[in-house]
Amino acid sequence: METNLIKLMIVLFVIFSLLPYGISWDYTGSSALTMEGSLTTKLQWGGLFILATFILYRHLPETLKDIRAMNPFLAIVLIWCLASSLWSPLSATTFKRAIQLYGIVMIGLSIQMAARPLHLMVNYVLYTLMGLLILSFFMAVAVPSIGIDYDLGGAWRGALSQKNELGQVAALSILLWQIKACIEKVGIQKLLFGMLFAFFMLVMSKSSTSMIITLLTSGVFHLLRKRYISSSYSLTRASLVLFCMLTVAVYVFFMHESRLPTWQEAASPIASLFGKGTDLTGRTDVWQLVWLEINKHYVMGLGYGAFWLGPDSLSQFVIDALHWIPLQSHNGYLDILNEQGLVGLIFVTLTLLTHAYYLNALSRLDRQQAAFWSAMLTVVVITNFTESSLFRGFVFQNVFFIFSLVAVSSSIRRLKIAQQTSLASAKPSTFAPKPEMSVQYNDMKDATSARKEA
Repeated sequence: METNLIKLMIVLFVIFSLLPYGISWDYTGSSALTMEGSLTTKLQWGGLFILATFILYRHLPETLKDIRAMNPFLAIVLIWCLASSLWSPLSATTFKRAIQLYGIVMIGLSIQMAARPLHLMVNYVLYTLMGLLILSFFMAVAVPSIGIDYDLGGAWRGALSQKNELGQVAALSILLWQIKACIEKVGIQKLLFGMLFAFFMLVMSKSSTSMIITLLTSGVFHLLRKRYISSSYSLTRASLVLFCMLTVAVYVFFMHESRLPTWQEAASPIASLFGKGTDLTGRTDVWQLVWLEINKHYVMGLGYGAFWLGPDSLSQFVIDALHWIPLQSHNGYLDILNEQGLVGLIFVTLTLLTHAYYLNALSRLDRQQAAFWSAMLTVVVITNFTESSLFRGFVFQNVFFIFSLVAVSSSIRRLKIAQQTSLASAKPSTFAPKPEMSVQYNDMKDATSARKEA
């Protein structure tokens, strides 16, 4: 029963974090419910928090061990976000947003109580994502007024809020199919159909960022899942390193130009990157306005989750200047600096660095799992430069990343215990005589018997 509850939590977290808030396809962006959260949203996530609490209570000793093994800077970030409600102009809002982070960590801890948490996570996240892709396909075909964004050249968004989210779902599905094929046996027809359908939805979303991320995550995963760089796969691995570097370069170009490079520009990347003036599709306008706010509280921050709350909120001056309603600055690190201050940004940076250190430790115990979570870390760190997701509420990428923070530290603890148990069981007993001692003892016994007979 408990395993089924964990499976249910995984499926529901994917659905709740990806479908529009309150399961309402309101794309105007003017509703206060979009930022404050509807009653439906509170019931959805509140139900998951209750389930997580129930599971953690049943495994309280194990839960406390996982908490003690957790990334210490993650705990500091959580405390800092909660503490910022003391100086936030919207203390109640900041307090609620901080409690949401605690609830997400609880869900992540409860998933680790399953017998095979990685397999459950990969399989049930993948199946749910594929279900959303199928739903999005039929919605784009049957209800194009909702499923297709004609303002963006007919890009598909399906059942999700925007085309980039559909692209992210397709990109992660492609990666998960590859991971599933590495950790368990998958039929070739099923694998090809799943990856091709996800790739089709990726193309229809017209999300260039997601296309680049698909290539990058696949490259990072296959690069890290083999043990030695000097193995028989050295040429393949060297090619993957070059491939990942080129992919990052293309992503940097896209971040600056908001489009993929032409063949002529690819032949002269330096000139194309630094020789063109660009406004980053309006992002720099948002950044300049946000910097005006940052300068007022550079060290401590405004207060976690207190800025981007739509019309009639503290971000109203940004709306007035741009004549449209932004819900983020499209730079997660800038949003962290604005709401959590320089202190909070340092804590977040230390969290990421410590996570990378933990991933290196995990790679000595389980390379495939470490490669998977390393690919996810790569996605979060890079995409957070253009989309605010890191430590940003119920955004899918943030929830999944917090799960990874918990999963890595928990897996290291459990694998070390399993390794120590295996070594202890294989170690010969201290009181068992060595083979050569047994031979000497038998020879002495035979000699004594012979003397008695004589």
